[in-house]
This record gives sequence, C-alpha cells and structure tokens, in this order.
Amino acid sequence: MPLHGHVNPSLPLVRALAERGEEVAYCATAPFAAAIEQAGARVRLYRAPILSDLTPMSERLEAMASFLTGAIEQVLEHDLEGFRGERPDYVIADSVAPWGQWTAQILGVPVVTSIPTFAVNRRVLAFAASSGTRPKSVRLTLAKIRHVAGAVRLRRRLRRRYHVHGTSIMGLMFGSSALNIVHTSSEFQPCAETFDDGFLFIGPSVESRIGSGGVERDEPRTTPLVYVSLGTLFNRDAEFYRRCVDAFAGDEIGVAMSIGRHVPVDSLGALPANVAVEPWLPQLDVLRRASAFVSHGGMNSVSESLHYGVPLLVIPQMGEQELVGRRVEQLGAGLYLARTNVTADTLRTAVRRLLGEPAFRDRAAAIGASFEAAGGAARGAGAILDFLRMAAR
Repeated sequence: MPLHGHVNPSLPLVRALAERGEEVAYCATAPFAAAIEQAGARVRLYRAPILSDLTPMSERLEAMASFLTGAIEQVLEHDLEGFRGERPDYVIADSVAPWGQWTAQILGVPVVTSIPTFAVNRRVLAFAASSGTRPKSVRLTLAKIRHVAGAVRLRRRLRRRYHVHGTSIMGLMFGSSALNIVHTSSEFQPCAETFDDGFLFIGPSVESRIGSGGVERDEPRTTPLVYVSLGTLFNRDAEFYRRCVDAFAGDEIGVAMSIGRHVPVDSLGALPANVAVEPWLPQLDVLRRASAFVSHGGMNSVSESLHYGVPLLVIPQMGEQELVGRRVEQLGAGLYLARTNVTADTLRTAVRRLLGEPAFRDRAAAIGASFEAAGGAARGAGAILDFLRMAAR
C-alpha cells in the first residue's frame, strides 16, 4: 500500500534482502521511488489509477472493503502483465495490499505477508471491541455492511475471471499467509500468545539504531519539548491545531508542531513564543529530543516514539489507531484521548501527566527495548529465505 506507514517499515527489510543478494522489484507510486531505490530495490510504478491518490481513504473509511476490492480489480487489470514479466520467485505482500496475494496465486509463487501494524485474529478483534473500537453510529455500520456486500460480489466475479480463490473478505484488510513478518515486538502486540509460529514479530526497524548499544538520544533539555503531529493522511484538522496552540500557549514547555501542507500556518493565528509550527518536521530528529508526543496513533509514529522511550498522548483518527492507542495506554506507555474529547484543557491535563509521571517514560523505554531485542530486518530477511528454501523442497 503506497502510504508512509506501510512503505517505511518495509524498507529495512528490503535492504536486508538486497544485502543477501536478492533482486527486489518494489511496486509503489512515484513519491516513494527515491527512498525505495536508496534501500536497494528497483521501483516498479503502479499503473492502476486507484492508487495514484489515496487521500480520499481518510474521508471514507467505512468504504474500505469496496475500495480494496476495487484496487484488486484495477491492479490486476493494469499491472498484472508487468508483474508477470518480472518472473518473480516469490511475492511479499503488504497485509492491506490484497492484490499482492492475488498476484502470487495467479503466478503460482509463494507469498510472504508484511504486517506493518498489529497482526489481527479473532482474539485481537475481541480486544479491540472491548476497548471501544467499533463503528461510531448506526449509519456508518449500515454503510460498512453495504460496502462489504459490494466487495463480496466483486470478489466473486474476480475469482471466476482469474481462476483463483483470492483472499477472504477479512483478508482484504487483515491479510496473512504461511509466513507473516510483523513489524512490532511480541511485547507490544496484543494477544501475541494466540498467534502460531507463522507469525514472526521482528520489531520495527527504526533507521537510527546504533548496533547493540541502545538508542541514541540527545541530552535532556531543561525545558521539556512536546511534539505534535497527526501524520501524513489525517492532517487537515485546523481546529485541532488551534486547540493545541491554546493548550500550550505561554506554558513552560516547548512545542514543535508538524501540520502538513493542507493547513496554512498563518491560519492558526498569532503563535506564542514557545510554539513552533511547520508544514513538515524531521520526526526522528524531533523525537530524539522530545519529552512527549501528541500523535494520531499511526503504528509507524508510535513505534518511533517508543523506540526513543518517548511517552504518547494518542488521539486516534481511525479504528486501527484506536487499537494502537488503547494498547499504549494498557501498557502504561501513554494516554488515550478520543477525538470528540479534545479541548485545550484535556490536552493540557494529559500532557502534564505524561511530563510529570516518570512511569510513562519508563514503560515507553521498556517497550522500546523489546523492539531492539526482537531481531529486526536481519531476522526477517533470514526467515524469508529459510521459508523459501523449505517451500522449494
């Protein structure tokens, strides 16, 4: 899936495979080409129009099933012959890029699933539901049901057209295969004990690791730094940014806020001296100096924060992020705040808790240490090559 939260976790794995002599052709869109080539892969740009702009996804999440099934149809129509021309020995498919699973079946080659978020089974779904992750209205529930029904009909036609079983409807959004590389640790994964040996938890491969010596951090500052970002897909909420400014104006903390390119900085009004706002900030560099992170709960951002031992205030923008936020809170590495409860007062109160109670930083650092111990991209690449040798016997 050509989104930062899906591409970024995969790049260290790509590099590890390339270093072992594998030739990697990476299917993506143009904005990711440079980073993919730097990781040692050759870029194959998608031709399917549906993948050229994914920003509408953030506005119609209830339609995800029909979107993904439509993406399967378009990718197979526009890109399958190009994939066939690559003559791949195997396919690594993102867990929410189901066309990868279909391509592997059509070409008759093994498939490995890359899971950039949490692995999902019935126990994890039950945990999510018990934590409050469910449709927010009857209207959205009915809309989701209609889209799932449409996805079922299209899936049936595609199965007949390509003579494969494809993926299940649940497999559209929670893809899996005989080998699954999960980019988190078993300590952070909910219900990790319910997954079999086909799920390998390698931890997130944050690019700035420094061998086995732990995580490099700048010296603590006398003034705490709070980092605020809603990521790259859900960053159009100008009112949220204004509430952040109101929450921290004149406080004895520094605030670095990344707001994307859709909300003009000057639309936030006069900024207090302690609040710096930019369309984009180098996230890893900021996290190395941060004392707390106000985040949307994207797995990539949360993993990077925990890697540096930075506790989080998670304000989810979609269901998957709600699950991540609840897990952060459950493990004591941060706090959860629903979007509907965001005010200047709730933001200020939560951040002061994160800054004032050392236990949050201690738990964040402990999860970060579990990432370090999970083996990373080198372990994942080794497992993939072992799996392929077994499949060839």
